[in-house]
Amino acid sequence: MNTTAPVLRHSHKALQVALLSLAAALAWFVVPRLHYLADYSAVSYSAYFWPRRLGLLVHLCGGLVAVACGLVQIWLGLTHRVGRLHRSLGKAYAAGVLIASVGGLYLALTIPAHVAYAAGLVMLNAAWIVTTGMALYAIRLRRIEQHRDWMLRAYTVTFAFVTFRLVGSWLRAWIAVPEDPIADDVDTLMAWACWAVPLLATETGIQLRAMRRTRRDPR
Repeated sequence: MNTTAPVLRHSHKALQVALLSLAAALAWFVVPRLHYLADYSAVSYSAYFWPRRLGLLVHLCGGLVAVACGLVQIWLGLTHRVGRLHRSLGKAYAAGVLIASVGGLYLALTIPAHVAYAAGLVMLNAAWIVTTGMALYAIRLRRIEQHRDWMLRAYTVTFAFVTFRLVGSWLRAWIAVPEDPIADDVDTLMAWACWAVPLLATETGIQLRAMRRTRRDPR
């Protein structure tokens, strides 16, 4: 009796639910920010972003490419559909990360007076570049399993921008903090937690899977 097919169907269904949830969260994040692309004016960008609008545009455009391609890449990679489409989207994803991280670093380094908040965003961009770079290096060496693991880490960091706003909005519903026109205490917390906590959770999952795999095949 073949028990593999039902297990695969169940795992694919769980993956579909997870990716649809990520897509819904992405839409929640993107739609309110489309005005940056549709209305290029000081009113649209606000006094905070208008002087740095080019950095924001670069960051947004690269990030949208990366996060959209990444969703498809996770599906293709974890279901072992690694043909031409996977390779092409991988190149687009890497280019999107590179472009967005340049804009992100510029924005972080030009935040006035909020050192802890800016440092969290600088380290977020550093983690983004390192995890994506390691994924590219692994596939260049034909280390497929390591490439898959590093891509999971990289996309966790890619999605941190959505995590920042989503979890931050939940925290504000429960925690009262003093208002700040640039970054309040929740923003400063999320500048670090939006990528460090999900990355820790992802790493735990990757290592648990590796331990189970080693136990099944002790060689």
